[in-house]
Amino acid sequence: MAQLVYTPDEDVKVHGEGAIRLISKAFQSHENGLPEWLKNSADAYCREDAPGPKRVIVLIFEYGRRGHPPSISCLDFSGMTSAMIEQNFRIWADPEAARRGGKGATVQGGHGNGGKCYMTQMFDHYALLHTVRQGRGNRYGVVAGSFRFGYIPDRDEGRDFLVADLAKELDRVLADVGCSVRSLPKRAQEALQMAHGFTLVTGVAPKGYGDKIPVHHLVELLEEHPQMIRTLEVCNVYVVLNGRTIDEGKALALPEIGPIEGAEAPRIVPIPPLLKDPLSQEQVQTTNRGSLPTGTLVLRTSDVSMRWSKKGRHNIIFKARSGYIGYVPVLALDVQSPYRDRIYGECQLDALEAFKQNERGPLANSPLTRAVERFISVQVQAYAKEFEARDKRLYAQEERNAISKMNEALDRWKNRFLDELMRGLWGPGIGPPPPPPPLPTGKPAKLELNLTHTRAGVGVAFRPSLKFWDSSGKRIRPVPYQWVSEDTNIALVDEDLLIINTYAVGRTTIHAETIDGRVTSNKVPLEVIRIREIRIVPERLEMNAGSRQKFDAVCLLEGGEETIGVYLEWMESNSDVARVSSAGCAASAENGEFSR
Repeated sequence: MAQLVYTPDEDVKVHGEGAIRLISKAFQSHENGLPEWLKNSADAYCREDAPGPKRVIVLIFEYGRRGHPPSISCLDFSGMTSAMIEQNFRIWADPEAARRGGKGATVQGGHGNGGKCYMTQMFDHYALLHTVRQGRGNRYGVVAGSFRFGYIPDRDEGRDFLVADLAKELDRVLADVGCSVRSLPKRAQEALQMAHGFTLVTGVAPKGYGDKIPVHHLVELLEEHPQMIRTLEVCNVYVVLNGRTIDEGKALALPEIGPIEGAEAPRIVPIPPLLKDPLSQEQVQTTNRGSLPTGTLVLRTSDVSMRWSKKGRHNIIFKARSGYIGYVPVLALDVQSPYRDRIYGECQLDALEAFKQNERGPLANSPLTRAVERFISVQVQAYAKEFEARDKRLYAQEERNAISKMNEALDRWKNRFLDELMRGLWGPGIGPPPPPPPLPTGKPAKLELNLTHTRAGVGVAFRPSLKFWDSSGKRIRPVPYQWVSEDTNIALVDEDLLIINTYAVGRTTIHAETIDGRVTSNKVPLEVIRIREIRIVPERLEMNAGSRQKFDAVCLLEGGEETIGVYLEWMESNSDVARVSSAGCAASAENGEFSR
């Protein structure tokens, strides 16, 4: 094919404001905007390779007061010159803006948009930055509804004005947001002493909040936000509300995640140079034919479920040449295991750099990103299955011991009372009916699962009933099959003992399927509940020898509900008088009073 010959235009025409509005759409919330300000401050420290004690960021919230609308501010002790503003900050969509002029290797970078997008969209009055560096100050900002930044009040007065005393200048501008140098955390005051500048970014009248900002809710979200991980690792972040530090002046911290016992070290998996795109089935390169380094997947574990309490960290973080570029929630991966909720990690792959998006959330859809996410899903699934297998071995041994003891006790009781019970059921001299003939073999077309109870307490064990039917509707012998619990943290079927064991409060479903996966039973819901109190009805009665009596267990649940029909472990205080079955049916052995 002949090479195309053409004459390119001398420039690229872009509708500036339309393009800015398009790239700003991802930052229309305070939850996603605030991390951008903090990230910018962290990058400022990293660019100058600032020492640890100087790396302090202060979030300042002020509720509305007389003559002053509410505001949100972010303070760091780096500062910007007018050259930095004009050559870096003011340029939209510059992916090198965060790194330009930097010394440190931990700059997170981005597209040069997030902080400005937040300033232009999420404040009803205006947003500005008041910054000082090396004795010169600048005031630069934007009014609500506009994307055109400018000096305040104009270029002559707002650009490179003289600042003789850094601390006094900071004290003066902090007064506008209900704060002062004296009310800053001690670490911030110490950072000011070693600083040659500061930057205070302020948004006035935060959109959607009225006069009262939900500070504690925002702070919780910040500590969970994927964008905050690196910032909190390299900086000390404090929060001031209405002139006072919150949480006794403690710095924000990443939620502590303890590992699963025995899996304290992370699992590191090399990413192959070729992966298959699950959509096209074509092979895709992960190292650009060897020009890029081999990637790695690092998987870590949590000793508790991350599905709710730590869902902000329950992700696979993507990193590339520019640092953090996005993430995928583990729940979005194709993983079928309850241990999915206890695995998180990061994927370092430079080939993904081209697919980061403006908000650094999910990566752009492409053959490479699809292939990488599929690879991650397979690795997480395999890791989760290892923990499931470990649990099975542990529970199997425990249950074997428990069932063995229970069977010994039942045998003793059976041998003692079987004859008497048989006489009571079939009459003198009449034995039990002959056992049914063995079931025929066949090919299963249907599996029918039944549970005696669909609600159970924590720590009980009971047996499910599973029947096999062929295509003609005849019952046949079982073929090899396996049990599946939707959430094995709540309940698990012991494959060896064929007993359901309950472990934690919650809901799951139980089903069985043939080993080849072709035939699946009906799914039966099982709710494991927390019981506050159990009341036996009737509480007291007298029984004739050899008779039976059904008891009901009325359970008072944690929410105040009373219910019956919950599977429980029944026990008697004197088995010489009577025995009680797992269904609450008592059989007396001799004359006497039975009390539960």
